Amino acid sequence: MNLGNRKELRGFAAQRVEQAPQQKAIVLIYCALVLGTSLAVTLINFLLGLVIDRSTGLGNMGLRGTLSTFQTLLPLLQSLFVMAVDLGYLAAMLRVARGQTATPRTLGLGFDRFWPLLRLMLLKGGLFLGIGIVTVYLASAIFLATPLANSAIEILLPFVAGGGATDPTSLVTSGVYAQLVVAMTPVFFIWGGLFLLIALPISYQYRMAEYVLIDAPRLGALAAMRASRMMLRRRKFQLFLLDLSFWWFYGGILLVSVVCYADQLLPALGIALPVSANAAFFLCYGLYMAAQFCLYYFCRNRVETAYALAYDAIRPRPEPQNGVVLGNIFQM
Repeated sequence: MNLGNRKELRGFAAQRVEQAPQQKAIVLIYCALVLGTSLAVTLINFLLGLVIDRSTGLGNMGLRGTLSTFQTLLPLLQSLFVMAVDLGYLAAMLRVARGQTATPRTLGLGFDRFWPLLRLMLLKGGLFLGIGIVTVYLASAIFLATPLANSAIEILLPFVAGGGATDPTSLVTSGVYAQLVVAMTPVFFIWGGLFLLIALPISYQYRMAEYVLIDAPRLGALAAMRASRMMLRRRKFQLFLLDLSFWWFYGGILLVSVVCYADQLLPALGIALPVSANAAFFLCYGLYMAAQFCLYYFCRNRVETAYALAYDAIRPRPEPQNGVVLGNIFQM
C-alpha cells in the first residue's frame, strides 16, 4: 500500500471495514462512550450552575467555591477519558486495517497505555504552547515595526499623555479599549499566519505517534514522537493530501460544530428562537449530538482505517528472525 495512492488506499480501507464483523459494534460503543460522557458532563455542569446561582450569601461561599472547582475539573476529567477511548478506537481501526480481529474490548487499550499517552499529549501541548508564545512575540514585533501599528498608537497616545493609564479600568469605561481591539486586529492575523506556518508542519511530524504507542508498548512518549518524525520525513505533504481527500468528513465536523453553537449564532444573525435560552441551548445541543453520532457511525470507521493503512504503509518493517518476520499482535 502506497501513501501517495490515495484512491487505492481509501478503497482498500472501505473494503477492510466491510469485512470486519464487529466494526459497527465498535463505533457504536465508541460513540456511546464519547458522546454519552459529553452529555453527562454538560448536564452536571448545568445543574451545578443552577445550584451555584441559588447558593447566595456568605454562608454558602464555601459551597459555591467547591461546586465551581468541580465544574472546572469535570471537563478536564472528560478530556482524559476521551483521550484514552480515542487511542483504543485507533487501535481497533488499526486491527481492522490489518485484517485482524477487532472487538469492542480493544477500546480498553487506551487505558492500558494511559500514562505514556498522557505524557505524549503533554509533550505535544507544551510544544505548541511554546510555538504560540514565540509567534505572539514575533507577531507583536512585526506589528509594531510596520505602519499597521499607527492606528493603535494614535488611539493610546492622547490617553497615556493625559495620565489615563494610571487607572486600568478607565481604558474600558472611556471606550478606548474597544477602539484599541479593533486597531490591533492585524496583529491577530499576523499571529495566526505565523502560528500556522510553524505549527502545521510540526503537527504533521507527530501525527503517527499514537500509532507507535499502540504498536510498540515499550516505547515512551519521546521515542514515539521521534519514530513518527522519522516515518513522516519527506511524507508530510502526502499525508496532507490524504487529509484533503477527506474534505467531506472534516466539512461535516465543521457543520456539526455550527449546529452545536446555533443558539449563539442565530441571535447574532437577528434570528430569535421562540423558546427560552436554556431550551434553545439544549435543543441545539441535542441536534448536535444526533448529527455527531451519524457522522461518526456512518463515516469515521472508513476514515480512521485509511489513516491506519497510511501508518502501515510508512512504518519500518520488523527485521526477519530465522526467516520469520515478527509483527505486533494485540492480545484483545
